[in-house]
Amino acid sequence: MTYDLAVVGGGILGLAHAWHAARAGMRVAVFERGEVADGASVRNFGMLAIVAQRPGPELDSARATLDSWREVAAGAGLALRQAGCLFVARQDEEMAVLSECAANSDGYGQNFTLLNGDNVHDFAPGLSRTALGGLYSPDAWKVDQCGALAAISGWLAREHGVTFHFGAEVLEAANGRVTTAASEWPAQHIVICGGDDFARLYPEAWTQSGVTSCRLQMLRTAPQPGGWQLDPFVLGGLSVTRYSAFAECASLPALRSHQQSHQADAVANGVHVIAAQEADGSVTLGDSHHYGANAEPDDPGAVDDLILGELDERMTLPERSIAARWVGRYAHLAGQSLLRLHPAPGVTALTVTNGQGMTHGFNVAAQTIGEITEK
Repeated sequence: MTYDLAVVGGGILGLAHAWHAARAGMRVAVFERGEVADGASVRNFGMLAIVAQRPGPELDSARATLDSWREVAAGAGLALRQAGCLFVARQDEEMAVLSECAANSDGYGQNFTLLNGDNVHDFAPGLSRTALGGLYSPDAWKVDQCGALAAISGWLAREHGVTFHFGAEVLEAANGRVTTAASEWPAQHIVICGGDDFARLYPEAWTQSGVTSCRLQMLRTAPQPGGWQLDPFVLGGLSVTRYSAFAECASLPALRSHQQSHQADAVANGVHVIAAQEADGSVTLGDSHHYGANAEPDDPGAVDDLILGELDERMTLPERSIAARWVGRYAHLAGQSLLRLHPAPGVTALTVTNGQGMTHGFNVAAQTIGEITEK
């Protein structure tokens, strides 16, 4: 069989391309070298972070992707929960940025509610009594990041006729063919969605782009007891200085300066804390950021301690014991959120370069398939 589109990589970006292509009437195959994709698509918080986006094209992209997630989740039988997002402030500098952002939220196109030190506790249990206040937005959704790929893949195969080749490492993708160790498959168009795996296919093109990897550390607690429930994602001031939604706030430089003076180790290790509860009651925690192909902190355990220390400043979990720790990697290119290459005729290679593939992947895929079908 000749496929209209061959997708290399079965992570969320690859599946998004497969879905949009199948909806466009294309014969689609997905080639995934593992028995299941095990990269950045499952090593995250399952957060669709509309709240984190700069107004304009970023925010529009995230909202378009959310529309796709709603349709895909409904079809695949995948839970998609509007969790909301709570930024908790413990310092005056943090509160200043949150207050400014809330005051300008209408102009920013965001939905923010400013909370004082009393009513912030109504939005999440276990928050520190020293919290000065917070900023709440309903615009964050939670998906089961560990189960989503299997559910979507099964649905695409059943309902959209997408062919999946698992355990099929692609050795070459060129000249209208995808070659694995076992077979060769004709394809009119090839899309490579390999995350931060830049060495296997077209390594020179990746190298010339300047793209590299970001290494991150994450943890997960044991399930929380007694029906304890954390509805929103909970974040702090270190997240505020990383997210572009706050980039236009005039009070942001003062917060950055305060963090450099009082949280230098966290800043140096790219720590910003997110807490998100999973369906089994466990809480996913993270993360850190170290940039470069072989980047790794001298003491990974100390980085975990930084993450947990920042969490403890914001909230207390009933069950804090850590049941799992892992390292993730995603593509990174400073100043860019997406890298799209055309390394050979009929071949598109692309990767999200800001760690927000869950938030933007479906919109990126819609653009790619639109370009292909218009040719």
